[in-house]
Amino acid sequence: MRKNRMIWLIIFLPGGSISLLLVMALLAAVIFMMMTPSVSNVLQACAPNTGNGGSGVVQANASRDSIPQNYLALYQKTGREQNIPWNVLAGIGKIESDHGRSTLPGVHSSENYAGAGGPMQFLQSSWLVDGADGDGDGVEDRYNPADAILGASNHLRRTVGKKSPSIPLSSNDITRAVHLYNPGNYTPATNPYVKSVMAAANRYAKEYHVAPVNLAQQISCSGGAFLGSGSFGQLTANAAAYWARKDPGTPQPPSQNSVATPYSWGGGTIKGPSRGTAQGANTVGFDCSSLAQFAVYKASKGRITIPRTTYAIWASKLGTKVSRAQLAPGDLVFFNNQQHMGIYYGEVNGVRWMVHAPRTGDYVKFSKFDGRSDYDGAVRITAPGPPKVIRAMAPTGVRSAAGAM
Repeated sequence: MRKNRMIWLIIFLPGGSISLLLVMALLAAVIFMMMTPSVSNVLQACAPNTGNGGSGVVQANASRDSIPQNYLALYQKTGREQNIPWNVLAGIGKIESDHGRSTLPGVHSSENYAGAGGPMQFLQSSWLVDGADGDGDGVEDRYNPADAILGASNHLRRTVGKKSPSIPLSSNDITRAVHLYNPGNYTPATNPYVKSVMAAANRYAKEYHVAPVNLAQQISCSGGAFLGSGSFGQLTANAAAYWARKDPGTPQPPSQNSVATPYSWGGGTIKGPSRGTAQGANTVGFDCSSLAQFAVYKASKGRITIPRTTYAIWASKLGTKVSRAQLAPGDLVFFNNQQHMGIYYGEVNGVRWMVHAPRTGDYVKFSKFDGRSDYDGAVRITAPGPPKVIRAMAPTGVRSAAGAM
């Protein structure tokens, strides 16, 4: 329950008159918001407020303790649903990326020097385990704040062996979970990361300021910085090209991973690179068909999952065969009796390019499309239709609601 305090200001002017306009202006400028329980009650911060709260101040300018309005809503929603103190999630978000406001590499796209990406700074390997779809768009995207914050809660619970939100987390659990989010060569008691996160969490438990909505990452991997814009085919091509090695003279997609992605036989899923099988058992990466599967899934926002192998994709009825002359970005191109495939990227500076994961020992990369004698043909996956809209009425009398390791 929110506690509001009203301040009555009466300004007397010469002659004893009261400036009503000045009173109203001052009242409009002072807006007192909800404050979560005190620092001594930090573990209760994710629970509904029962009247012990104070008030934080809404400010237009970002301050040391400000949280963007949309991030605050996500922290609190995830905290309630996952039974984790929302301010601990906010503490992690503050230290990792200043709630998505940092302009350092790896926050809005690509990765930082350590391979972490997104507002909660997930390694891709960790995201494959803890990644989540926080906004229901069918895509698990570490650059999307809703997904990243829910993924962080998954990481915190999983690492202390309490995955179910029905299991309470003790103070020691919280400390250990935050430590395991970024352990370094420390213990929970000596880890400076833990101290920084909990200091921020404790400040938020006592008071915080609400900053304007931060839309910097709303573009996310389903568009914008990761996929760019354009047709469904172009988005598919860009999704594959994100993982391509940065080689001189090759195309420059809207965004590219900072680290070369190896070929891994049997590796790769709709979530991204993963450990393969057989000769790929010790390598996290993609093979040729899983790269295509990932790209189509990503571009379709999770609405299309093509088969896993080259032969099954070629034989499926999900797409349409197109001629060499009709090729367009995003078409799936096949070679050597469908033993290999790639994603056609398009023509750049007079050269037609494709993205593919060639073989063990190589990397996902751009290659020139023309000149290969073993070309079989191409399949164009049909763009998904608009999602079905399901509307439900609230029951009568019920108000509708308005760096991990």
